[in-house]
Amino acid sequence: MPPSHRVLVYAELLANIRQVSVGCTLPTPASPATRATVAADGWALTVTHDGCSETIKLPERVALFSQLPIRPDVASLSWRLPLAAPSTGRVLPTPEESVPWSATDLQPGSPVVCRTCKSPIIEDGTVKVWKDLPSENWAEMMEFWHCHKPHNHEQHGCDEEYLTNRGYGASSRLAAQPGVGLVDLTSFLLADSDFIASSISTSAVTNRTGNEAKVTTTFHCTFCETQLGVRNDQTSSNSVFKWQVFVKQAKQDIPELSPDIAQCVSAMLLATMARSGCAKSILLPIETQASFSSDTPKLKDTNRVQDLLNIWVFNANITFSSTEAPASPANAVKVFYRTVSQEEADKMLEPITSDVQDILLPSEAITAIIDLLHKSNSFVPESDRGFKDWTVGLLAKWVGNGE
Repeated sequence: MPPSHRVLVYAELLANIRQVSVGCTLPTPASPATRATVAADGWALTVTHDGCSETIKLPERVALFSQLPIRPDVASLSWRLPLAAPSTGRVLPTPEESVPWSATDLQPGSPVVCRTCKSPIIEDGTVKVWKDLPSENWAEMMEFWHCHKPHNHEQHGCDEEYLTNRGYGASSRLAAQPGVGLVDLTSFLLADSDFIASSISTSAVTNRTGNEAKVTTTFHCTFCETQLGVRNDQTSSNSVFKWQVFVKQAKQDIPELSPDIAQCVSAMLLATMARSGCAKSILLPIETQASFSSDTPKLKDTNRVQDLLNIWVFNANITFSSTEAPASPANAVKVFYRTVSQEEADKMLEPITSDVQDILLPSEAITAIIDLLHKSNSFVPESDRGFKDWTVGLLAKWVGNGE
């Protein structure tokens, strides 16, 4: 049956008020034969209309109802179902639990393999230890702590050279060590010498925001030309995107689970919001080239007209179910999104008081996120799919060990 002729049911857990909000879109107005019932165990909801039934597993167990009230002659229905008492089921994740693949999740000595073509880029046994990096604003916090210590403030003041020599000045840069994999929120920082030399190639590109230009060196899988990450020429290190590779897990008794692009980007959005206090972001593209040279990086100017993705985090932590979502219940970040021109993005990003942060991602990653957001928009009832000039979307969220 085509989606437009199916019953759509969407349920979202409202943990703070201990309710499950349910929205339903019918292909035709409700009739006296339309029914909505909760299963005897409180974990499922079934809506029957025009001889068709749709059942979803609810994100949390709810109180029992013999039958939910239905307004006649309307195609959009909604209910608020109180949770069953006492509360049972999963404990909701916290934002701190949404880090995909922390160091403790990864197996020491694991090879690193391109996820697209399965070609190894780092051999088995090369990375002997994985270590978590501190949060992205660690240098600024250390500098603030040092400058405001009462016992030596007058001795050193806020001298940047002194702070850099101490290892936590604003100009300090982390450099990967051979045999050590440094784990960031959405990437691995790995030394050049750890890579199989023939497995990667590099490309230099220029990205522009307003009047500023930034040259970025990207690196790619030699065999399938997938962009794997970004190179730091000053430290001879490579940041490998987690969603582009496979790494073995430390725990052998659980299924191998790898974070996808949506889980990595949602973690990036939440970290940006926690660091800056800004719930809005612009996703800017790191452009790639069709052909690459492993000898001399090529330079490409990406200053061209194109639409950019503007995302506003509405709810950082939800659990939802939908008859249109293949895996329900699922954990997600609810967002508003829209596309904007380069000119609009520049106007939002340039002011000192801007409440918008920029996030650099490969063009194909941004395209994938747009496609996922468009698809997730169909998970929610038609009446809830937009807000002013924004569109509602859901991004999958990594929770703990990936459950």
